[in-house]
Amino acid sequence: MRREVLRASGLEFGYNGEPVIRGVELSVGEGEVVAIYGPTGSGKTTILLLLAGLLRPWRGEVYIMGERLDERTLPQIRRLIGISFQNPDDMFFNDTVLDEIAYTSARIYGADVGLKAAREIAEKLGISHILNKPPYKLSGGQKRLVALAAAVAHQPKLLLLDEPSTYLDEESTERVIKLLNELKSRGTAVLVATHDAELICRVADKSYVLTGGRLINSAPSFRQPLCICGEGRWSQAPGRV
Repeated sequence: MRREVLRASGLEFGYNGEPVIRGVELSVGEGEVVAIYGPTGSGKTTILLLLAGLLRPWRGEVYIMGERLDERTLPQIRRLIGISFQNPDDMFFNDTVLDEIAYTSARIYGADVGLKAAREIAEKLGISHILNKPPYKLSGGQKRLVALAAAVAHQPKLLLLDEPSTYLDEESTERVIKLLNELKSRGTAVLVATHDAELICRVADKSYVLTGGRLINSAPSFRQPLCICGEGRWSQAPGRV
């Protein structure tokens, strides 16, 4: 049985007094990839921000490795979390890609360890050739890969990914899928918010549709009639949801 890394109970939140998240319940265990999909504006990003402690829920609780996420525990728990934002520019603040990827790992483990980890993850994602470039000068796909690398480099227990395959070409997408499967095998808990049904098909152990502010256990419906996911896990082809 998987050890529970993340548990959210009764989460409620909204903007300007209007509820967006209504009683969300969620659990993610070690070595498990869970996907959330749903229409644009349904609240997928809001859920990730709540789980990362970047928004405070109106009601409900979040637990990471059994510790309740609150103002007292947040500084320590954040070390256990890696997050890649929907807009990577929101998280970039270093002068080079290398420094961006190494930042969190270097703060936790020291500069030498941080830089080594940054170079290793950059190699896996095929971005070693841009390590000396400023993050803001990269293409959309490159920024996406740098954001993922920065989220992963410090080896978090929980990885929160917002649209990790957006703007990626086929080769880069395959690198991301390979990395996610490697993280699964190492016991990392991964929660992905995405519109990419092929990504869900190929890496997710469970998937939920977010509708009306609630998560419903569901596999996405595809626009093509045949499954080409490789494992035949679902009976329809990958596409965009």
